[in-house]
Amino acid sequence: MVDEDVPPPIGRLLLGGGVFVLGWVLTLVTVARTSLPPSVAGVVVFVGPKLGVLAAIAVLGKPGFRYLKRLVLGYLKPPKQVSPPRHRLGIVMFVSAIVLSSIEPYMGILTPRDAARTVRFTLIADLLLLTSVLVLGGDFWDKIRALFFRDAKATFPRRESHS
Repeated sequence: MVDEDVPPPIGRLLLGGGVFVLGWVLTLVTVARTSLPPSVAGVVVFVGPKLGVLAAIAVLGKPGFRYLKRLVLGYLKPPKQVSPPRHRLGIVMFVSAIVLSSIEPYMGILTPRDAARTVRFTLIADLLLLTSVLVLGGDFWDKIRALFFRDAKATFPRRESHS
């Protein structure tokens, strides 16, 4: 039995990580630089990264790949609870992204439409929304998830009165 907490040798880790990234890079370059029909491009986008994952597993072994995945995704996992200032910042970011995305379609009324500007604006708003969820932490994600369960109930902490 192989211990999952033991990292693979550094050379294999770098090679496996490089193969994984190369799978994504080759996929994106192939789709961006060639004029593939949309149906074929969709297949390439779906299959290319999977081949990179399989090649990385072949280089690292299953425990090594799990170690690499934990190492990389550990930076993306939000903390369960966050401080009050971080929560306020996250709420401002979350609401700003929603408001900006809501008014962006109407911006063309005031100014001429520019497709590149629209794409940049949409990407910025989407990144702001995704970043806000990471800033807000795991408890916020649980609150969002609860929206999709009919039986979920909101509970509010009781505020202590200072008498």
